[in-house]
Amino acid sequence: MSIISAKNLNFSYSAGKKVIDDISFEIEDGSYTAIIGSNGSGKSTLSRIICGLLTQESGQLEIDKSVRVGLVFQSPKDQIVSGIVSRDTAFGPQNLGLSQAEIELRTIECLNIVDLLEKAQASTSALSLGQTQKTALSGMIAIWPEILILDEALAMIDPETRENIFDFLRYWHKEGHTIIHITHDMEAIREAESIIMMDKGKIIFTGSCFDFFNNDLLVEKIRGPRLRKISDVKEVPVNSEISEAKIPEKSLTFSHVSFQYSKDSEAVLKDVSFTLYKGQLVALTGVSGAGKSTLMELACGLLKETEGEIHSVSRPLIAQQNASAALFESFAADDVAFGPRNQGYKGKELKEKVINAMNKVNLPYDEFGDRQTFYLSGGEQRRLAIAGILAMDGDVLFFDEPSAGLDGISRFEVITMLKSLAMEGKTVVFSTHKNDEAAFADREINIEKGRIKMDSAAFDSPVQESFSVDSLSDQQLVIQPRYDFEATLENLRNISLSLSGKKAGSKSAIKKLPPFLRIIIFLIFFVFSLSARNIFISSAALLLAVLYCAVTGFKLKRLCIAALKILPFLLIFTLFQLIFRPPLADEIHFTSWKWFCISPSKILFCLSSILKTDAALACISAFFVSTPDYDLIDGLKVLLKPLSLIKIPVHYFILIMEIIFRFIPLLIEECSSIIKTQIIRGGFGKVKGKIAKIKALIPLVVPLIIQTIKRSEALADAITMRCFK
Repeated sequence: MSIISAKNLNFSYSAGKKVIDDISFEIEDGSYTAIIGSNGSGKSTLSRIICGLLTQESGQLEIDKSVRVGLVFQSPKDQIVSGIVSRDTAFGPQNLGLSQAEIELRTIECLNIVDLLEKAQASTSALSLGQTQKTALSGMIAIWPEILILDEALAMIDPETRENIFDFLRYWHKEGHTIIHITHDMEAIREAESIIMMDKGKIIFTGSCFDFFNNDLLVEKIRGPRLRKISDVKEVPVNSEISEAKIPEKSLTFSHVSFQYSKDSEAVLKDVSFTLYKGQLVALTGVSGAGKSTLMELACGLLKETEGEIHSVSRPLIAQQNASAALFESFAADDVAFGPRNQGYKGKELKEKVINAMNKVNLPYDEFGDRQTFYLSGGEQRRLAIAGILAMDGDVLFFDEPSAGLDGISRFEVITMLKSLAMEGKTVVFSTHKNDEAAFADREINIEKGRIKMDSAAFDSPVQESFSVDSLSDQQLVIQPRYDFEATLENLRNISLSLSGKKAGSKSAIKKLPPFLRIIIFLIFFVFSLSARNIFISSAALLLAVLYCAVTGFKLKRLCIAALKILPFLLIFTLFQLIFRPPLADEIHFTSWKWFCISPSKILFCLSSILKTDAALACISAFFVSTPDYDLIDGLKVLLKPLSLIKIPVHYFILIMEIIFRFIPLLIEECSSIIKTQIIRGGFGKVKGKIAKIKALIPLVVPLIIQTIKRSEALADAITMRCFK
């Protein structure tokens, strides 16, 4: 019996090329189907049509209205609604109108299924990528969908987490649920019973998994060529000067490097030492959260090591994992030109660099040069982001998960291209979760819990590692400098940590009170501060606010620093009051000039304003340090419950508040990622002074607005898929 029936479906995002081109298929109830194909073949678009996020332009799609469809996105962060793991899983059941007992039971059951029950009260922003993917999966299965769709949902997670999710999918299928897996991963395809293969918007194969794997042409089209050691790959150019060198030249060294994001946090990297050499391709491996991305950002000067030293022959470049944040221009060729243009290249020379870089990642300039970056597929965006780094022609290159989300052929092309760069004399480092990619590299460095667990150079390299920085002058290595915007990035990171709950919260006695009582206490102090009318009451309000801060554990030193930061604005306000506020009748004028005068009432009013503003600031600081976002939401639910009894839709307000607390940290992380990528690609140049930095940040506005829109659309889709009405 068919649970999905499609006839002659068509869809296009804009006038021109069809993304879905006259396709027809059927999916049986209780089946496990893999929809496969290369990047840009139309798989993700089809999945969104099936679950109702998009509507076909023509054709018929028949799904019983009583059937619930759930979609797990490729990027798990886009699907998380709440700031706490258990609350996120409970979001869907709440929208279904289940009783509180049923919601709690289903939340526990779903978290247990994905092996996240011990993380039930953890912040969703504090999870590793694998744990975030499990949370997204838990939130989707909590609505108990008859059809579960996974859109490349396992593309960016480590093998151990993948296997755990495969275990769940096998269980879910045995329970009689229909599974549709959008993928081009061979391991995922083997789990399916039936296959639908797409190419350029059309279906080119339907059949069993057995029939698919017996068709060598189809398998090769998805898997791509096998990665082989470079000695077997004849088409890769070999630099004879490098290949004949007996002692490779050093290009970058880590000497006893440790790093932690804050004094209170655990070290992300611990006493890491290694040396990289010219012409070497290095695979950086380890589970999600092991410290690979942090190591890369340290090497490139985006972070400052807590201990140790980093030396490099020149400033390394990095292509970050978040490919969409690396795209700043409307058209593909303009985006690739962003870095070389900042390096001073113009005209024919600039165009040549763009053409060469785009061709290296198999995005031919003639075909993709005038394509809008927004409409490229996820795999095409990733390759374009890599091209933007290649165009800058650096000596030391880092690539964070460059093959994630790519189909087999594109993956092969990207990894062999990295080896070509190494054979040209560059030092190339890439992170990966794939064993064949790590084996293809000249060297593998495996990181576990912030330490180097294994370095294959110790076994098969002709160069003896000394783990020290010797002969630096001969090798022309210099201490790796940081970028000018380090303080900006650190401030953004601290704000994100605070809002996401990654920083340790207050352990004060007031935090033990019920959330609604904390809100009431805050409102009493805050309103008292703002309503103070004279200097004596304002002084009393400030004293009470300081005591409130002390009780909640907010450090008075931080309060003083915050007060000093807003003091210039208060003094400007005071000046306006001295000019425009009229004096009292018959009072003394200390000084007078035309319409301007200073009198006792004016001075007292200004002092009172400063005191009560500082008191209000202290109240806000104390409240947020003692009341995390999830407690605030709980408290509001209690306080607003009487309104819900008279049919006022309070749940909309609560949802908006919850989304705000979830959305702001995401945008801050997005902003940080955009700044990092623009820094690497020379977007800011040498910036000195605060005014110059503000001017330099102006180009961030457009890409941040675009990313905000994307995030908003993704969050709207996530809420829709979780049955919110």
